[in-house]
Formats: sequence, C-alpha cells, structure tokens
Amino acid sequence: MSALPLLVIGPDPAWRSRMQGLLAARGEFEWLGAYAPAQPRPDHAGLPALLLLDGDDRSSDRRPRRPWLPAPRRLYFYRRPDAAALLRCIAARASACLGKAASPELTLRAIRAAGADLFVTMPGLLQDVRGADAPAPPAVAAAPSPLTGRQREIVRWAVRGLSNKQIARQLGISPETVKTHLHHVFERRGVHNRVALLGLPEESAAADAARGS
Repeated sequence: MSALPLLVIGPDPAWRSRMQGLLAARGEFEWLGAYAPAQPRPDHAGLPALLLLDGDDRSSDRRPRRPWLPAPRRLYFYRRPDAAALLRCIAARASACLGKAASPELTLRAIRAAGADLFVTMPGLLQDVRGADAPAPPAVAAAPSPLTGRQREIVRWAVRGLSNKQIARQLGISPETVKTHLHHVFERRGVHNRVALLGLPEESAAADAARGS
C-alpha cells in the first residue's frame, strides 16, 4: 500500500510544527511539508491526497492557480471548534472538523478515515449541532418523500461510520448498490455527505438507535 501524500497549510506556526512532529516521520504518509498560506512550495513537490488546513484562517483554503486533480480531501483544524465550524465543514464537504489540540490518536484516526470517505469530528460537536438554534429552512412545496426500507437500513449503518464495502457485506449487496442508495438518500434530503444526515430528525433517530444497539 503506497504512502498517502499529505500537506499542511496554515498561518499558525505552533500548529504546523505539531502536525510535522506527529506526521512527518510516519511511513504510512508521504510528508509534503507544512507551509504558511503565501509560502511558496518547491516546484518538484508532489500533489497531496489530503490537505490539513487551518480552519481559523480562510486564506489557508485558497485554491492553487492550477487545480489539483484529483481534488484532495480537506481536514479542517480550529483553535476552538464549535457548531458553526462543524456546519461550515459539512457545507464544504470536508473530511474532518477537529481542534488544533486534538489528541494524536483522534488526528490520526481522522486522517486514515478520510481515505475511506468517512468524516471524523470532535466528540460532542454533533450533539451541539443538533441542539443549536439554526435558521428555519426555506419553504418547500411538499414534504420529502419517505425513505425505503433498504435505504433506512443503509442509513442506519452509514451513520455508525461503516464504509460502502462494510455496509455491502452486512446487507449482502454490492458496494455500488450501497453507493446508489446513499446518493438517492442525499438527493431526497438535500444533503451532501453522511455526517449531514445526523442533522435530520429521522436519520438522527436512526443514529441514536444504532448507538443503543
């Protein structure tokens, strides 16, 4: 298995140094460096598969002049992550919303999970989002259509953090079928990724039931 190319960008030198100390010497990653947003990178530097970004500074997320293809997955780190930060990460289709002081174990778990298209955040932030006062959604012509029984099964496993392949093994179907069902669920609910399902009442209830099982 090849090492995962990883790049850190942000103006906070203490955070950049911490990420370098944690990640640079690990063989599972190809360390591409830690840079301030305006700091030039060497011409020979490789393309990152993962971007670790300082969420407190918007310039860290500035796109390069020539787009990176495929687009790297983005993990955001905040000095004080809160519900608003998590919602921004969800809207940006990020792979993680973490604190800059997150434990090495949580940081490594988030980086590894990003490669499996999973989302990781700080314990308690999801509950903060579900309990926070949010603006009323725009009026719609009709209530969203209910999920099918199979879609509910897939959502139940997805909110527990299982990958498409793991869900497929649980249900005896193909990963492509799981992917198709999730795509339909996202369209019906107007969301873009799995973690956003937790902000919706019926999917949130499925997550609560899953935790109790």
